[in-house]
Amino acid sequence: MAVDPRIVELELALLEAPTRSDPDFLDAVLDDGMIEFGKSGYVYDKRSILTALTASKDQPAPDDSLEMTDIRTVLLAAEVVLLTYRLRPRMESAIASLRSSIWQRSDGDWRLVFHQGTPAAPAGT
Repeated sequence: MAVDPRIVELELALLEAPTRSDPDFLDAVLDDGMIEFGKSGYVYDKRSILTALTASKDQPAPDDSLEMTDIRTVLLAAEVVLLTYRLRPRMESAIASLRSSIWQRSDGDWRLVFHQGTPAAPAGT
């Protein structure tokens, strides 16, 4: 069974303006029980993510400065997909991160239920 390409599209939308600061989009895409382990070491839930991202409307979106590479999807169950990728800042001095997201289809719509960001080892190590 092929993985629905909308999952990667939704993940990309979470990195792009204006969708990443759109409360309606975020509310529709983030599952009510969603949890994130940030690369900062902090743990976030849907409410804290909505608050942080909708408050950042006036800040530049990261879509110009980030590149999603090494994208892989794994079907974990009929309606559950694991998406992994490397998020690479285009600035040489910034540190890349490894990302994992679990998406679950509910009532025909994909919703993000889990996300984790982990700092990547420096290139060449």
